[in-house]
Order: sequence, then C-alpha cells, then structure tokens
Amino acid sequence: MTFLLNATERSESAKKVRRMGYVPGSIYGPGIDKNMDVKFEEKEVNKFLRNHSIGAKTKVKINGNELTCVVKGIQYAPINNRPIHLEFYTSSENKLVKVKVPIKIKGKEQLIKRNLVLNTLADKVEIQGVLKDLPEFIEIDVSLMKEGDEIIMRDITLTEGIKLLSKEDEVVLTAISPAQTEESELVS
Repeated sequence: MTFLLNATERSESAKKVRRMGYVPGSIYGPGIDKNMDVKFEEKEVNKFLRNHSIGAKTKVKINGNELTCVVKGIQYAPINNRPIHLEFYTSSENKLVKVKVPIKIKGKEQLIKRNLVLNTLADKVEIQGVLKDLPEFIEIDVSLMKEGDEIIMRDITLTEGIKLLSKEDEVVLTAISPAQTEESELVS
C-alpha cells in the first residue's frame, strides 16, 4: 500500500513554515515542470516516517494532482530529532530511477535457536528500475543460514525489471557463533 502525503505549495521561508507547525519540503525531477517548494503537516509527516525512510516510494498530492515520488532526503533537527525538511524525487512512472532501499530480515529467530549471531554489514541496497516497479524494501530470509554462511549483494533476489547497482561482491550479512563475536571484540 502506497502512503499518500498531502502537500501545499509554499512561498514562505522554511523557518517560518516550521514555526507554523509544518515541515518544509521540495519536490523535483522530470515528473513535474518546475521544482516546487512545499509544506506538509508535521503530524502527517511523523505518521509517514514511522514506517518509511529514504528510498521509500509514496504519492504526494499537491494542487489536486497525485505525484508518484521517491523520498530522496530527510533532515532532522539535531536536538529534538524532529523532521525539519523532506526531499522528494518524482518521475514519470515508466522512467528508470536509482534508489537505495532498506533491507528487512526474515527468519532471525531460527538463527537464535541455533545459537548464531547475525552480523549485518549493509542495511540498504542500491537498485534501479521503473518507478512504478520499485519495491519499498528488500526482504532477505536468513532462516537457513549456518555458521560461517554469508549473503552477498548478488545473492539477493530482485523482481523482474529491477537491477542491482550495489557492488555485487559486497557482504550484506554473516552468521557467526557468539564466541566469534567475542574474539573479534577482543582484537579491536
């Protein structure tokens, strides 16, 4: 399910928009005629950010039009960690887009039963595909991993039309025994 964010075009400064209880943002890309400065209700942004991050695909409704967008940037305030700016890239649904999407791990409980620790070395995958086909995340099943097994980028199964841009030989996950973790901590 794609989340729908409502936006309003803005002419005010970002600082003023924040004081009014909104989160400023920008929308750019070949899917629109000109770059747009927009604002979103902070409550709606917080709800959106609970389950979405950079690379997430969403719809932004502005001036009666729904634009399919990818989140390209999120800035947070350093003190209170509130979102202070969102950046969206929009394109036609059939144009290729590069994006980094998060990795979600499935089957971790099976490793715990076998007394193994999952070492995560990469938490995002860079992919390219048509905007309408881009996944929200990449799911990796680790339930069958044994001690010493590793998953590298080229092992990740992608849907048809999605191309891997991350280095193919980059290690994503390894399954190790707790004793190996203690040894590596002593060495560092």
